[in-house]
Amino acid sequence: MTTTQRAVDTVVGRPTLGQLARAEIRYTLRNPLLWVGALGAAALSWGPVVDGLVDDVAGVIDNYVLLDFGTGVLALVAFLVANWAAQRERPATTAELFSAAPARRWDRTVGLLAAAIVPTIQALVITIGTHLLVWRAGGVQLGVTRAVTLQPTPLEALGAPLAVGCAFVAGVALARLIRSRAVGALVGLIGWFLFHFTYWVWLTAPFGLFAVSRSALTSADLGREVSGAEEARWPAISPPDEFTPTYWGIDRDLGLYGLHLLYVVGVITALCGLALVRSGRDRRSWRLLGGGLVIAGVAVVVELLVHDGARVWMGYM
Repeated sequence: MTTTQRAVDTVVGRPTLGQLARAEIRYTLRNPLLWVGALGAAALSWGPVVDGLVDDVAGVIDNYVLLDFGTGVLALVAFLVANWAAQRERPATTAELFSAAPARRWDRTVGLLAAAIVPTIQALVITIGTHLLVWRAGGVQLGVTRAVTLQPTPLEALGAPLAVGCAFVAGVALARLIRSRAVGALVGLIGWFLFHFTYWVWLTAPFGLFAVSRSALTSADLGREVSGAEEARWPAISPPDEFTPTYWGIDRDLGLYGLHLLYVVGVITALCGLALVRSGRDRRSWRLLGGGLVIAGVAVVVELLVHDGARVWMGYM
């Protein structure tokens, strides 16, 4: 019996962790719900571009900031798939007791976190498809009083995949904190609602600093009249309308967006660390958690204190 107990405590090596990761990736690839979510996201992302809706300038910036809007469906499905997968029953106790190197809960969590690559790649393919369609359509026009036509950049193609991958990892982390599929479904639906129906909140400071998905556009209130200097400074300007009584300057800041992506990477790392901390004792878990928090914190601080785009966006430049 003593020998059996020692086997249960055995730490698996890298080859076994690799096998666990490959098994979880195959399991995730075969999940029909995830493919339904990917198809729905593709339809929502590609449909408006194919139908020519990006040529409508009535929304001023909506056509551009909503390019990644469709991937919110995939993020919701990825979250639910990960959350439910993390709550699968363990192998039979007898089978684990007699295995040569039984996998700990920590090891199984590592394997499951690796499966985040599946929805991440799906989101990347969808985003690349969207950007190619926009390029073919000639870009998206921003502004009315002063207009500019923008094409999406390769850097912006990373935003939606990172957000979807973050949703998958968050689903695993939540399952390690609260073992309830009902709670997981509720949290997922709330997150999807905030992304889809209050997306404009994440376009403004300070909420946009902590958004998982955000546009590369920045804007500033120019008042009821626009000076010549301000008109020359902003690539696009939106006039007053029924919703905004003042002029707004619109720009695309890829440096600021790059810092945002670094922040998302930090959040993903911290969530991985949290899931692993809740899965068993291992010093690497705390390193991931602490490192992710540092990366996310540094990215936000640099946005606020160093980058010009953030200062304009926050309104204190």
